[in-house]
Order: sequence, then C-alpha cells, then structure tokens
Amino acid sequence: MVEKVEVKKEVTILDRREITTFPKLKQPLVQLVITYVAGDLPPRTIFIEKDRWTKDAEKAAIKKDIEDQAKAKPETYEV
Repeated sequence: MVEKVEVKKEVTILDRREITTFPKLKQPLVQLVITYVAGDLPPRTIFIEKDRWTKDAEKAAIKKDIEDQAKAKPETYEV
C-alpha cells in the first residue's frame, strides 16, 4: 500500500513566466513556467499550459509537486 504524504507549507512564487514551445511543428504550446519555494525545500519549477492555468490549478500542481518531492528518496553512495 502506498503511503499518502500530507504536506502543508507556505509557498512563495518567485517567478511566473510565459513561454512558447513547439512540441509539434507549427503548433505552438504556450505554457507558464512557475518557480516557487516552499518551507525548507529548494526552489522548484512547474509547468502549466496557459489555457489551463487558474490559481487553483497552480496550487494543485504545486501541492502535487511538493508531495512527490516528499516521497522521493535521493540516491546516495560513497566516493
């Protein structure tokens, strides 16, 4: 069973920029690149399609990103 990690952190948006990419030729995709910092985590960046952006969608994407990061186990080794 996968353990659900509940995380609540104050989030500061450091930057929100619009970019246009072309994943398919001649079909632009406009995205918002959102860089944020939350609590003791290092700055992180998420991408949301501009047409789908709302404040609630941004909050949900950030919450999911923080939860995914909390579940991640960094790789360690000796050198």
